Amino acid sequence: MDLPQTLSHAYLITGGSEQQRQELARRMAAAYLCTGQPAPCGVCRPCRKVQGGIHPDVQWVTTLADKREITVDQARTLRADLYVTPNEGARKVYIIDPADALNPAAQNALLKSLEDGPAYGAFLLLCQQPGRLLETVRSRCETLSLPPQEDQPDPQQLEKAQALAQLLLCGSELEVAQQLTALELEKPKSAQLLELLSLTEGCVAGQLAQHPQRGVKLLQILKQCRENGVYNPGAGHVLGWVCTRLFA
Repeated sequence: MDLPQTLSHAYLITGGSEQQRQELARRMAAAYLCTGQPAPCGVCRPCRKVQGGIHPDVQWVTTLADKREITVDQARTLRADLYVTPNEGARKVYIIDPADALNPAAQNALLKSLEDGPAYGAFLLLCQQPGRLLETVRSRCETLSLPPQEDQPDPQQLEKAQALAQLLLCGSELEVAQQLTALELEKPKSAQLLELLSLTEGCVAGQLAQHPQRGVKLLQILKQCRENGVYNPGAGHVLGWVCTRLFA
C-alpha cells in the first residue's frame, strides 16, 4: 500500500493479516521519523532504527503476558510518556496492536491523548475488528484498509499437490496409475479432491518452462477434471479419467 503524502496524527489500520498490518505500521513509523526523501527512504539512520525495532521514539503497546486486554493503566502510562519530548526525532509514534484489545476504560483514556495530545504525537491503531472500538476513537483516526487476506492452502495439501504435480509431469504411466489408485483408496471428500486438483494445477503451471509439452496437456486435463469433479465427485471416476487422458 502507498503511504499518504501528508501523514495525519492518528490512523486505524485494518484488514489484511496481522503481519501485513505490522509491516505497514513499521513503514508509517519510519515515514514519521525519516530524515531522507521520499519518506520513508529506508536508508537514513531513523528508518534503519525503526526497521530494526530500536528507535527510542517508537513504542509498541500490546497486551501484557498475563492479560487478554490492553488495560487502562497501560493507556495512562502511554499518556504520561506522550508528554515527554521525543528522544531523537521530531515525532513520537505509538503503535497499538491489537487496538481491538483495548478495554472500554483504556479506550476512553486513549481518547484524551488522541484529542489533545502534543502535536509531535502520532498513533497507529492496528485492528482486526474495528467495530470493537468506540465510535469516538474511530472518528479521531483516519482509516487505512488493507485488502482481505487470501486463504492460505493447508500445508499438507500443498505438499501433496506438489508431489502429485511432479509425478504427473515426469512419471511413467504405471507410476501415475499406482499413485492415483493410492489416492483413490484414501477416499477423499469431494471438496478435498477439488482443492487438491486446483493446487496441483497451480504447481504444474509453475513448471511449464521445464515441461512445456506435457505440462500444457496436463493443465488442460486438470482443468476439465476439476470442472467435471463438481458433477462427478467420485474420486475413482475423476482420477481414472486423469490417467487415461494423460497417456492417451
